[in-house]
Amino acid sequence: MEFAFISASKEQASSFLVVLSLASALVMWYHYRKYGSGQNLPLPPGPKKLPLLGNAFDMPTVNPHLTFAQWADQYDSDILHLSVAGRDYIILNSLEAVIDLLDKRSGIYSSRPHLTMLQDLIGWDNDLLFMSYGKTFSAHRKLFHQEFHPSNSSIHRSHEKKAVRIFLNSIIDAPDKWLENIKHMIGAIIIGVAYGVPVQPKDDPNIIAASKMYSVLNAAILPGAFLVDVFPILKYVPSWFPGASFKQKAKAWYGIRNATITPPFMQVKEAMTNGTAGDSFSLRCLQNAENPDPRPDHLSVEEEMIKQTAGTLYEGGADTGKTALRTFLFAMICFPDTQREAQEELDRVIGKDRLPDYEDVDFDLPVTLPFVRAIILECLRWQTVVPLAVPHQVDTEDTYKGYYIPKGSTVLPNIWGILRDKKRYGPTAHTFDPKRWLLPKSSNEKPGVRWELNLDMMVHDPIPISFGFGRRVCPGQHMALSTFQINVASLLHSFDITPPLGEDGNPVIPQIKYVSGVTSGPAPFECNIKPRSEEHVALIRQALLEIEI
Repeated sequence: MEFAFISASKEQASSFLVVLSLASALVMWYHYRKYGSGQNLPLPPGPKKLPLLGNAFDMPTVNPHLTFAQWADQYDSDILHLSVAGRDYIILNSLEAVIDLLDKRSGIYSSRPHLTMLQDLIGWDNDLLFMSYGKTFSAHRKLFHQEFHPSNSSIHRSHEKKAVRIFLNSIIDAPDKWLENIKHMIGAIIIGVAYGVPVQPKDDPNIIAASKMYSVLNAAILPGAFLVDVFPILKYVPSWFPGASFKQKAKAWYGIRNATITPPFMQVKEAMTNGTAGDSFSLRCLQNAENPDPRPDHLSVEEEMIKQTAGTLYEGGADTGKTALRTFLFAMICFPDTQREAQEELDRVIGKDRLPDYEDVDFDLPVTLPFVRAIILECLRWQTVVPLAVPHQVDTEDTYKGYYIPKGSTVLPNIWGILRDKKRYGPTAHTFDPKRWLLPKSSNEKPGVRWELNLDMMVHDPIPISFGFGRRVCPGQHMALSTFQINVASLLHSFDITPPLGEDGNPVIPQIKYVSGVTSGPAPFECNIKPRSEEHVALIRQALLEIEI
């Protein structure tokens, strides 16, 4: 994560930018010190601030969630304050603080900090994910919920099942390309759900375009990643000016989101006119549109909103879905005993006559695979995909636990720290241990069944914590969870996931090392994914024949 002056050091060749930065920081600092809070309450604790620059040199550039968790212990506080060039940051390190502010006070904590680089210079201004809280946001959100309600799984599970079965076959045919195949599967699911558009078996243009779009988003999403986010006036600096390389990047990246999400949406509109459109989020919304534009190459205001909302689907799920599955595979090669016990459970409950299905893993149904469910929960807890969530912004000044929270503060919920809280998860909070969610089976009603879900532990369920808070909860979380759990069960059922072998023939277990940006995933690693038996291969081949391709 690159914040403000930290990342700006690459662009400070111009003395003009330095002078402007210091002058602006001085004005902000003076105004804050003079007028600050009328309630005379202290700010939350945090590292000591320098004059003018505040915590510009304290803000972590690598794995910030780890540093924030350490500071929470150091200052004995679950709420922290940092200031970077006059910008206030509030870090929340406990579930209590997150619920009290982002949930219970969601009316004032549901905005997003404005990112000048991303929204003004790159053209990402109509994205639901970063939209300011208000009427436009509510209209987009309402549209999403109307056609993508958690109780209606039909819109996404048919796409999931098809893509997962193709994926399982691709692992048999090309096990060394497992990462590429995961990326293709997640892309196929999301593009299918959003647009009903089939994807090519290889090098699909929509998946490639969406991947490039996410790369730009990942580079520009975080507050202060570019100096222009701290001092918006810099957006008027000409691109030839020394230190203004961000303008050149903005020019190269401008419009990439719209160029990515427009072609498949227009394809849906054309197919709907021809009567050939497949079921999708976009199709359902277009069918219910009150004022569509009859021209095939034009969009009404309502249709533009549908297009923008559909485009948010890929942003919210493409990289996160891939990262979650990478963490699962990584855990299985690091903790082989866990994999073996899960496979014993799957062999007993599922057998070799069928593949796992949604009724086996659905969190809304009675538990039939407690150990597999425990692995799913522990993967989401142990290495959460988005350690700091997408930042919130508070719209008015506030107070909490005797501290003052300035208006306009960027609020960062430290999800990683919350899910590693020893008060909630015990002394082994930093350890991968699915059994924390289980109790030994106390009865002999089902011989061979070793575990049952520990219902007392479910008050610490990582799922609601992993998908955001308040009015910014991820609207596609039910699809993300559905995709993850059916993949986990399917891979464990039919494949052995093992580390590579060293020259001595022994397994080479990788170090547990994670690389963090917007998402946090394991450092590149190798693994072998091989079918458990010829019976499993035949089962996967037959399952593929049963679906329409």
